[in-house]
Amino acid sequence: MAYDVDLLFKETTPATKAHVRTNPLVEALVAGEAGAEEIARVALGEFHAHAAEVAAFATLAARSPHQPVAGYFLDLARLVLDCEGPLLACGAALGLSEQALREGHPPAGMRVFGSFMAWLAMRAGPAEAACAIRADLLLWCGVCEALAEPMRRLEPRLPGPVVEYFDLFGTPPERFVAEAREVAAYGLARGEEPAVIGQAVAQVEPVLAGFWAASLKPAAPAAR
Repeated sequence: MAYDVDLLFKETTPATKAHVRTNPLVEALVAGEAGAEEIARVALGEFHAHAAEVAAFATLAARSPHQPVAGYFLDLARLVLDCEGPLLACGAALGLSEQALREGHPPAGMRVFGSFMAWLAMRAGPAEAACAIRADLLLWCGVCEALAEPMRRLEPRLPGPVVEYFDLFGTPPERFVAEAREVAAYGLARGEEPAVIGQAVAQVEPVLAGFWAASLKPAAPAAR
């Protein structure tokens, strides 16, 4: 008997509210302890994350070059590529040229995301990857929505392109969240194991938590 895809989605839906509630960047912005410098780190990390995502989605499509899998992941790659212009504008407004973004080195906590995407690209089945990306979208957009209000209250004010970029992700892209179901059903029907899918999805929240935490300056060592 095939595993029910709706049950799988229920079991792999991340705890977005808890992720947002404990997000260190949201907390720091609300407290007035973070600003343009931290958001610039996010822009740098996001630029490199986009490269990892496009490569991963193209690889996943090539590994399963038929519908609905290939179309889903290629459309995801296009979604990320369409965000390049707004992200470059966001970076420029924060003093980061395109060259600076390309040549910059994100903090180690942000680079873990690229490693996770590379692992998904090469090892995950269609359902496994689709459920992990669905979780990523829900968590990422939840934080972006929570960042919007404190970003608008920062003094000095953040430039318009910065706030506009994060506004792009104020709501998870409904089409891609919904269409992950079709890809997950496809994978389940071909023998993907729900337990294995769950293990992959469980990695998403800590990877993103580390990404956001890396936007903040490391705490100074305590005096002896």
